[in-house]
Amino acid sequence: MNLSASIDIDRPSEEVFDYVKDVGHDVEWRTGVVEASVTSDGEPGVGSTGFDRIDNKGRKMVSEWKVVEWVPGSHFRWDLTSGPIKGIGGYICEPAGDRTRFTLEANVTPRGWFRLLGPIFGMIGRRQNQSDVAKLKQILEGSEASG
Repeated sequence: MNLSASIDIDRPSEEVFDYVKDVGHDVEWRTGVVEASVTSDGEPGVGSTGFDRIDNKGRKMVSEWKVVEWVPGSHFRWDLTSGPIKGIGGYICEPAGDRTRFTLEANVTPRGWFRLLGPIFGMIGRRQNQSDVAKLKQILEGSEASG
């Protein structure tokens, strides 16, 4: 199911990319993310691995991921390799003049008890991701982003 969300951010795409490529910033704008980190060595890129630790209203989970596509200044995508949700996600920064069209990509298949929620999971996920990209916009337009 597609839970992707997009928003226009009044910042250059390179600045938005520099902020979101540091997955540690996810705790600032992603709902429920209490820790996010890269677990592999070296510069980020294809093959990099990491995790997100989530506490969403008392439901705790960890999702691990592996970067499968990396285009500096533009986008990166990852496969979710463990956790209650399988699929692919990504952060996409498309230049639009001095602005950026940012997309939080999420094409996922819920597993376990999440699968039982079906359409409700999709509705909640889309709403949450739209809220998250709005928060990212507020952060990046409200102050200078740091890399």
